[in-house]
Amino acid sequence: MEVRYIKENEALALINKDESHFWDFKSARSDGKVVQKIAVALANAEGGEFIVGVEDVKEATGLARWKGFVAQEDANWVHTSLVKDVSPPIPYDIEFLKVEGREDLRIACLVSIQKSPDVHKTSSQAVFQRRGAQSLELKGTAIADLTLSKGAKSYEDQVLDDYDLDEVSEEDELAFFLESYTPSSTPEKFLSRQRLIDRKTKKGTVASAILFAAEPAAVVPKRCSVKIARYETAERIPQRKYLKGTPATVDGCARELIDRTLGEVRAILQEHMVMQPDGSLSPMRYPPEALKEIIVNAVIHRDYNISDDILISIYDNRVEVRSPGRLPGHITRDNILEDRFARNPTIVRLLNKYPDAPNKDIGEGLDTVFNAMKAARLKAPQLRVDDNSFVVILEHAPLARPEEIVLEYLGNHPEITNRVARALTGIESENAMKKVFYKLRDGGQIELVPGRTVYSAAWRLVGE
Repeated sequence: MEVRYIKENEALALINKDESHFWDFKSARSDGKVVQKIAVALANAEGGEFIVGVEDVKEATGLARWKGFVAQEDANWVHTSLVKDVSPPIPYDIEFLKVEGREDLRIACLVSIQKSPDVHKTSSQAVFQRRGAQSLELKGTAIADLTLSKGAKSYEDQVLDDYDLDEVSEEDELAFFLESYTPSSTPEKFLSRQRLIDRKTKKGTVASAILFAAEPAAVVPKRCSVKIARYETAERIPQRKYLKGTPATVDGCARELIDRTLGEVRAILQEHMVMQPDGSLSPMRYPPEALKEIIVNAVIHRDYNISDDILISIYDNRVEVRSPGRLPGHITRDNILEDRFARNPTIVRLLNKYPDAPNKDIGEGLDTVFNAMKAARLKAPQLRVDDNSFVVILEHAPLARPEEIVLEYLGNHPEITNRVARALTGIESENAMKKVFYKLRDGGQIELVPGRTVYSAAWRLVGE
């Protein structure tokens, strides 16, 4: 292999990258066991890269960390570790890098590990998987779960007959992406190394279209846009008469699809006024990070083999995001916050390489949603698995007890009706709301407003 010369600023960009779910540094003084561990961990996750020949930040700073190999032959043990010492052998690419004009700096070895359908083990038969910036050893049932997940083939690797190298290479989004990609690369070399084109036919994959096509829906044979519908009701199964206008269709490459969808949803929420516990009206607000994460997750984890769009339904009291495809691999509603498995690892990994990646906190998606909703004093998200989709529901319902909400409202208003109380608390049933009123009545805190019929009944604080 030839040595590729890179500029000092590119070398510094590599050195200054934070260790992450997809990136790590290894010293040229490392041994085969170290390389085996990181390579196995990445291959058993979504793939990634590591560079051999850069010292830890504790050892030096800046370009002084670039301490590689005198000659390429000195890195032969890296090849051996990946091919002979790991079972089965790992799919990988190696590139040798040297800093232009700096003969005092040696050759570094950049290793790209591809996602793999196999479970890989080190020479000692240990199984590792990348989690965040760590390579963690798996044992027992965790290995069985990984094996089950590895059996799921992703549609993102499907080759598209009508989307060839020339077309992918000319996409504006790919040019935008490569502007900040380090080390710099030509479109063809990048697409080939990342397995985004078939090396024989030079045809692009579904992943390349989802990531870089201006209109993926015109390239991918399956539906892959986002539809946003506004229903002016709180019914669980709304009638069509409550649909406001025609659902909006949002399209674009993955990065722009996420941004555009988030903008459309925020605009609709801004127009919808909801009553607060103090009786005031204000736009329906959700934690921004919660909305963003469920939209990001829907785009990157959906099943692109299912010809359906992501559907976002905005109701008077909730937002529902329906993503095509059931939960992948061994993931269930019970373990979804602890375990992880990416149905589309290439899309996940490359989207994470943008400077301001929408999925930069890899693996924290739904945890972020739950924590953000709790911090905003809103009820926890609901997760539902339907016949062929995964649904996340964000209810605009306060976390406070309904009794507290009723009393807070009555602290600012002379009376409260069942309908108003249900709107404030998120309780759907009239009878369930009545039980809250009766509990407060039995506690001597509220009473029925006298002189009202059963149809106009209202409650007030005792003594008012």
